Amino acid sequence: MASKRTAARSQPQPKQKNGLTKTEACKLLQIAPAADEELITQAYWHQARKVRAYARTDPAARTRLDELNRAYRVLNPSRGEAPLESETPASEDSVFAEAMTGWLRRIIDQTAARWPGRATEVAVLSATTALLTFLALGAGADPLWTVLAAGAAGLTIWAPWRRTKPPARPGPTRRDS
Repeated sequence: MASKRTAARSQPQPKQKNGLTKTEACKLLQIAPAADEELITQAYWHQARKVRAYARTDPAARTRLDELNRAYRVLNPSRGEAPLESETPASEDSVFAEAMTGWLRRIIDQTAARWPGRATEVAVLSATTALLTFLALGAGADPLWTVLAAGAAGLTIWAPWRRTKPPARPGPTRRDS
């Protein structure tokens, strides 16, 4: 005669509307099937905090967060949706903007390290070039020539600071008598 546990294991669990069984949801949240609602919520937040920060940029983290949300809905059907269900991944534009911002920040940091006293000057010249480019495009200037002129100005501004080493500071000379 088979025991009750063996009989319970052999019976397939019905899939919930979210595509997970209760056992699979418990494994995802790393809790026992007999856990109460408070423990389910704590386990959900414990797991979700680990991947939440990366979910906007990392597709694997976003998938993991979606799995946690589905598991939460299976184990807490009375709640309706998971707490982080409404968070949407970042659009491609914001990912591009973050990458460009990071790239620009690295260049500024490198320039500031190489030319400590010139970082402000480079920043002001670059901002002025960007503003003049925007104004020219807004006034109806030809985009091709405007972008070419802005690129030439950018190269002129950044090239000396990126390629040359700072001038050697003259130190005190010592004369032998």
